[in-house]
Amino acid sequence: MITILGATGNTGGRVAARSAEAGGTVRAVSRSGREVPGCTAVRADANDPAALARAFNGAGAAYVLLPFALFDAGYHAHQDRLGSAITAALRAAEVPYVVALSSLGAEVETGTGYLTALHRQEQRLAELDAEVLFLRPGLFYESFLHSLDALRAGMHVDTIDPDVRLPMVATQDIGDVAAEALLARRETGVREVVGPEDLTVPEAVAHLGAGYTRIPDEALWGGLREAGMPPDVADLHLEMNAAFNSGLVRAHGTGPRSSTTIAQWAGALGLGVSTDSAPGAACRPADAGRSA
Repeated sequence: MITILGATGNTGGRVAARSAEAGGTVRAVSRSGREVPGCTAVRADANDPAALARAFNGAGAAYVLLPFALFDAGYHAHQDRLGSAITAALRAAEVPYVVALSSLGAEVETGTGYLTALHRQEQRLAELDAEVLFLRPGLFYESFLHSLDALRAGMHVDTIDPDVRLPMVATQDIGDVAAEALLARRETGVREVVGPEDLTVPEAVAHLGAGYTRIPDEALWGGLREAGMPPDVADLHLEMNAAFNSGLVRAHGTGPRSSTTIAQWAGALGLGVSTDSAPGAACRPADAGRSA
């Protein structure tokens, strides 16, 4: 039995589908309890250790993650509560093998914005009497969908410097790596999951038909606040971007690169444009190498 948290989300949904297709018995856990093809659907909230322990009960392996909550004040305290509940439930159910979604930069103790919560969660999970594999992916291609309206209008804004190359990856590739690990139950430690090439933000959004403007930190902070983000969470967003800009968050080359390009991902969603017509295409380097 494999228990998968976030089984209706981007990575969890892929993990559930691939695990079930391979013949695994899958318990698909989500807050909604929505049916997942080939799986047994379970409704449980990450805030509820007892419900999680029931969901993990009898599982030989589990896929876990921290739900992302950008509009709740006290971000790190909230993430700590969820992380502690998940860890306690795994311990109570004595799950012997765990694949945990983390992030590049989780090895850094502080100064990485949102990612500091994942450092803390890795520390908690490492204390389990279990074999644990930490998946550290790059920036999700899907993260750009949060500003889809702006992209459709032709412009994406952020505080990441336009010449900074970032490891990026499709969530489907993360799900495939996680499912393979859950079925085999051999790999432990840390595995990075990054796409075929590092990209600048202008290169990435060009594939979505948009240009890019690097705006001042205070302008982005104000925009995030207007969108309803609490002050502490807006601060963490800027801190994470600063960590990208400085190279504090980067890949270390601990795993093979996945195959899905951002052009393939965008095309599959109907968002892609040809590289000849994409804004900035003429400025894109022919060979984007590793940043680390």
